[in-house]
Amino acid sequence: MNDLFCQQLMGNFLEYKRQGRKIFVLDADLVDYVKGKKLQRGRPWSKCKAVYVPLNINGKHWVALVIDLVSCSLIVLDNDVRLTKPDHMGDHVRPFCVMIPLILRKANKFKHLGQQLTRPWSWRRPLDICAQSRRSGDCGVYMLKHIELHSMGLPLIENMNDENVEYHRRRYAIEIFDGSMEP
Repeated sequence: MNDLFCQQLMGNFLEYKRQGRKIFVLDADLVDYVKGKKLQRGRPWSKCKAVYVPLNINGKHWVALVIDLVSCSLIVLDNDVRLTKPDHMGDHVRPFCVMIPLILRKANKFKHLGQQLTRPWSWRRPLDICAQSRRSGDCGVYMLKHIELHSMGLPLIENMNDENVEYHRRRYAIEIFDGSMEP
């Protein structure tokens, strides 16, 4: 997923809150993301167990948001939990908790989730799986590496830390420049 998805979802959430559930009309673009039609290399979410979203907190801090389509919950992978108190993080994640079930229901590919599509999903920010950075300015690299490792089922804390962040920063820069980075 990309940041545009986040912006559209946030905008839809504000309209949802303003209009109420009865008259709210969901943006068709959000459903197209779920169907795999919006991204150049998009895959329908119905073929995924999880979807990864880069989430920016207050224009200052990047975290990885995991939309777990099996447990019907959201997971925040955060390399610096000191920056955002749990209730403030909840303010940023809540729109996803509310809107994701609505979007999935509208996509008509997730009927097997039943009642999970009729209520907001829960979220958590596990503190024991992400190494905590002692440096400022590395959150974007951590976020990318967390997505990469989590999607492969590899442990995050052993494979990403302040000692190897520069290596990964350079590696991502080369892959982006070379055009070989896989989304």
